[in-house]
Parts: sequence; C-alpha cells; structure tokens
Amino acid sequence: MARSVILSKLELKGTQRQGGLLGYLPLRTAIMIEKLFSCVRSPRGQALIEFAFILPIMLVFLFAIVDFGIAIDRRITLQHSVREGARYAAVHSNELDIKQKTVDQAQGIIGLADVDVCYIDGDDSNTSVGDPGDAVRVGGSFTWDFPIMKEIFSAFGVPSLSIEMTPWGTARLERSVTGAIACS
Repeated sequence: MARSVILSKLELKGTQRQGGLLGYLPLRTAIMIEKLFSCVRSPRGQALIEFAFILPIMLVFLFAIVDFGIAIDRRITLQHSVREGARYAAVHSNELDIKQKTVDQAQGIIGLADVDVCYIDGDDSNTSVGDPGDAVRVGGSFTWDFPIMKEIFSAFGVPSLSIEMTPWGTARLERSVTGAIACS
C-alpha cells in the first residue's frame, strides 16, 4: 500500500510539469532521470563524486601497502633460510648440502644458484680458512619486483620498482672444512 501511495505522488508530481526536455519523455523515464540528477545535486551526490575521485588514489596506496608487506615477508623468509643454512654449515662440510638446506628453508623463493657459501678466517694463529673456530657465511640474493605495483605503474608508463635483497648469516665452525673458499 505504501508503494502505491509513493508511486501516485511521483506520477502526480510528473504530471504537473510543463515543457522542458523531460516533458517530452515518458513519465516513468522522466521520473527516473530526475531522481538520478537530484542525487548528483544533493550533498549525497557530492560525496559520491568526491569518493569517486579519491577511490583510485586510496586503492593505489592500499596495493602499495600489500606489496611492501609481501616484500617484507620475503625478506624475513630469506633471512631465516640463510641463517638456517649457516647453522647447518657449522657442522657439515659439503657445500652442495649447505646450499640445498638453505634453498629448502626459503620456501621456493631462491634456487641453488642464488646461494653463496664462504668462510672467514678467525682470530687463530693460522691463515687458512675452514678450521674450527672460523666462521662460515651463507648468503642469498633475491630481487622483488613489486608485481602489483608494476601493473599499476606500467599503465601510466612509469618504470617498475624492484628491491635487491641480499641477507647473509654467519655461524662458528664446529669442525674443519677442506677446500673452504675465503669470503672476498
């Protein structure tokens, strides 16, 4: 019943109009167009237009925050993997096993070619590396290309951003390593 009262009021309002562009359209179409444009002229319509202007900027900031958050997660995962690789290298001497342990801990972020293992001579009297008490350094390298922001920036012709991540971890050797390569 309430709907029929509202509809009759709108029809009554539409019949009182004379001339104008809306006067040549069917009554229901004229009422719909009038309601649409009255929304744009009202304070609610102004807020809607302002929101439409601000929404793309807000979304870019939101996507940037998400992209940086994922980059930080990758960095933490990579740091954990090289630290675990260094701990493993402290008691194992096979370089391929050390690299594989590091890659296994990296959750698919890096490959064997991205891992470096080298040894640092300690404060002992000898000058060779790989003796107990010396340090082993395991490092990894990974480039984060910001995939979400790359899509947004490429639409405007802006070059994409990237961050080179190269964390490393060290540990004290517990046993000697033959053929140890000194860090440069």
